[in-house]
Amino acid sequence: MCGRFVVARAKAELLADFQIDVVGPDTPDPSFNHAPMSIIPIITISAKDASHWRLEGAKWGLVPPWANDPTIGVRAFNARSESVHEKPTFRHALTSQRAIVPASGYYEWQKRADGTKQPFYLHPEGDSLPFAALYEWWKDPSTPESPWLLSATILTQAAEGHLADIHDRMPVMLHEDLLNDWISPQVEGSRELVSAITDAGRSVATQLTATAVSSAVGNVRNNSPELIQAIDIDR
Repeated sequence: MCGRFVVARAKAELLADFQIDVVGPDTPDPSFNHAPMSIIPIITISAKDASHWRLEGAKWGLVPPWANDPTIGVRAFNARSESVHEKPTFRHALTSQRAIVPASGYYEWQKRADGTKQPFYLHPEGDSLPFAALYEWWKDPSTPESPWLLSATILTQAAEGHLADIHDRMPVMLHEDLLNDWISPQVEGSRELVSAITDAGRSVATQLTATAVSSAVGNVRNNSPELIQAIDIDR
């Protein structure tokens, strides 16, 4: 599962890191507590010009083109990598509408023996942890003049190594060698491509640090660098 994550870098840093040359009008500012149904940053490639990488703002919770209303997105902020190729909600996006979420790290909650849950911030040594995502454009069929909605979902896979001690799922983390293949609309979005990125993502996951953090992250209204600061706990 990936239910909360951090994008700590400013837009200017993202543009430089990913060589982005087009920026959409609704890209969000850095956040230490992105939650489902919020507007998150995604990176896409223009189908007409593969040299143009775009930074866009998308609602976190994918709404497929055939949906009657956008509430389906509440249940589609994550897509399981094992079945994404066969689920009607995600099949269309997988073919050619794949994206990168330029995260810095993510939160997960570990169930403890006393029934409480301890949040952890899972992150690399640096500040770049790109996630595999899908996106869709949706327009309200009952209101033709309504604006288009851009939405996205983050892929997940079984957790690996020390991360599995915290939660059984983790976001699919993109290895730098596969960024272009994943995002390119010229590459077929197949089950084999998903297998390739999840296999490579396991090696990325082994390099993450698990930092115990305050329960304040559980409140979506909290959003500050203090959320990722380490706290002492009894393990």
